[in-house]
Amino acid sequence: VTAAKFAIAASSFEKARSYIDAGMILLEPQHWEKQYSLCLQLHEMSASVSYMHGDVRNMSIALNEIMGNVKSFEDGLRSSSLLVKLLASSSHYKEAMSNCIALLSNLGEEIS
Repeated sequence: VTAAKFAIAASSFEKARSYIDAGMILLEPQHWEKQYSLCLQLHEMSASVSYMHGDVRNMSIALNEIMGNVKSFEDGLRSSSLLVKLLASSSHYKEAMSNCIALLSNLGEEIS
């Protein structure tokens, strides 16, 4: 995770992808139950790097994996934000707005 973060900070996304992929390969079976925090970090980084690369397919896969396994709203917040960015960048503006409004509502913000 640390090496991937350094690679992302240096804008070395190919290197970051290789570190993230290596980390995912090393996860235990039933990793969401046994290594929740690590798994969440790796999948969030995978989604982010995929977004930066314009790799919509892998970003969607990572976001779906996260959303299907998060334990709390807070744990899914970063992924929800990335989903809104993905939708907006894919010209799905209505869906992006709907998700954004729901996200803000869950945070206690009122939209009038």
